[in-house]
Amino acid sequence: MLWAGFNFKIMKYISLPKCNLYLVGSGNDRNGNKIVKLTFPNSRSFSIQTQTRSLKNTSSILRGLKTKKDMETLSASELAKISKEVCGYIKNYGSATQQSKLRTY
Repeated sequence: MLWAGFNFKIMKYISLPKCNLYLVGSGNDRNGNKIVKLTFPNSRSFSIQTQTRSLKNTSSILRGLKTKKDMETLSASELAKISKEVCGYIKNYGSATQQSKLRTY
């Protein structure tokens, strides 16, 4: 089957340290709430609202970063903060599927 006319972009996600999550992007949902978009390897992406108390640092770090190029400017220490908060959030509040897929090292 040929896929002529379709423009498929190969996305390179940003790997979060000490876990098996990848940072896909950030933005706003339909209601204007700030979100962070994440994915597990070989899975569909999902989003989490960052305006909660448990993701305070993540929200402030990702403020104003919308494009992939912007995301690549994050430092290792900022990625470590995001990883720690997001993994903790998924462990406490994530769905059963998310909790079973999450691996931390």
